[in-house]
Amino acid sequence: MFGSQLIPKLRNLVLLLVLFMAASGWLVVNAQQNPSNALSPYSDGKPNLAVTDELQVGAIFHTQGLGVTFRRGNYVNPLEIKQFGADLAYFKHPKEIRTSNPIYENGRPYVYGKQNTLQMLRLWFGKQSVLALKSRKNGVRYGAFWKVGCSAGILKPVYLEIGYPDIPYDYVATERYDPDLHFSDNIYGMAAWSNGLDELKVVPGFHASYALDFEYGTERYVPKTLSTGVSFDGFLVAPEIFADKFEQNNRFFVTLFATFEVGRNWRD
Repeated sequence: MFGSQLIPKLRNLVLLLVLFMAASGWLVVNAQQNPSNALSPYSDGKPNLAVTDELQVGAIFHTQGLGVTFRRGNYVNPLEIKQFGADLAYFKHPKEIRTSNPIYENGRPYVYGKQNTLQMLRLWFGKQSVLALKSRKNGVRYGAFWKVGCSAGILKPVYLEIGYPDIPYDYVATERYDPDLHFSDNIYGMAAWSNGLDELKVVPGFHASYALDFEYGTERYVPKTLSTGVSFDGFLVAPEIFADKFEQNNRFFVTLFATFEVGRNWRD
């Protein structure tokens, strides 16, 4: 069963990588045929001078949630940038369905059977290849980058507000979700997110991604970047998002993503 689920994901990943590489190849050919010869593609009108360092922060939107990203880069030359950074992203199980108590409308929606929330902390390094420099004002710099590193799956227990003794409830208590004790008829709603922060569990893993990068900022030292690509995260054991009696948890996550970043460039 596990192998039958993994093979389609790997096949889709390979297809996506082929498409990205084909697009990257087109950009390389286009860059060679249309070299940058403008004095300045920026709004200040000054000559285009090379920078040595960059720093960017931004938001991640991916097919299983949201996150934030940070990256620091050093220019080896105008067309090659060595980078390192960190991502913190929230991941949801694809089978999550939010529900609520049909009797008590004030109860916060929850996911029945969900035992933990999953956040991923990635620490990575990689390299970006600039495929086409900005050739005119309001132009776009094209690039492609890869990154690899470690990925820590951070599990936070789900806490619920449980009604006692039966409907109509006399009182509500905040308790860690237990699939053997808590059911739809005694769950009032989701408890505050801060519950469980002192009970975090970490699952070690690894990360790899490949993306196309489009830098479109008009200010010389304030880059604005859109990246889109595919990510792979794998763990030694499957992070337990759902209780085992409800849904199968996966060790591997293949997601499409887009990031929007803004930052700062400078000359050392």
